[in-house]
Amino acid sequence: MSGEAVSMYDSERFSLAIVDNDQLTLKMLMLLIHRELPLVEIPWACRRGRDAIDRCLSAGSRPDVLLVDMSLEGLSGVEVCRQVRAATADVVLIGVTSFSLEHYAADALAAGAQCVMDKAQVPDICDAAVALVNGRTPRTRYVSELAAVQSHALLAKHDETDADDGSATRPAIAAVAVASLTDREREVMRLCAQGRSSREIGELLGVGESSVKTYVMRAARKLGARNRTQAVAEWLMLQN
Repeated sequence: MSGEAVSMYDSERFSLAIVDNDQLTLKMLMLLIHRELPLVEIPWACRRGRDAIDRCLSAGSRPDVLLVDMSLEGLSGVEVCRQVRAATADVVLIGVTSFSLEHYAADALAAGAQCVMDKAQVPDICDAAVALVNGRTPRTRYVSELAAVQSHALLAKHDETDADDGSATRPAIAAVAVASLTDREREVMRLCAQGRSSREIGELLGVGESSVKTYVMRAARKLGARNRTQAVAEWLMLQN
């Protein structure tokens, strides 16, 4: 592991589990993670999202960290993150993929993943796991602005709202919230949800970076969110 990325006081003794739909990839990840983090226990690895959720929600098999393949077959990696995070804040969720990070980043972060990373960069993934377990922010591009407890509270509240309101009222709530946004605010939120930075959005729309941040702030307020990450989460939820 990189000495610069890990504090000398960080603990590297924790449990880490993996869900990936490719058996060979699972074996390689386990081997490489053991090589990078010999003190880390890997209690289980599985290929099905449903199995990973069940094990994360059981106190006897819950890991400290779960690596989630974003392109799982059946139940998606994003949905695995969402169901685990809605139920608990006690598992560090790291989305991993061999494909475009931008394709998955916004959805995964909104679903409670704490970061999304290139599956091939195992040393970087290990650094991120150590940082997150020890309460630090990992040094990687796609990182959630929310702590696990905040994501858990947001997603749990959303699930409770759905259960209380019923399917008939949810579309009405979504329509009111989205209708309150201006065309420019909707466009900015759409680009934010793609994982684009304020600078990239500004270049695409022909406006300054500060203007983009203002649009995000206004959209967040209308959506009842405290910051950009929450606003993206609410925006994505309201599109469903």
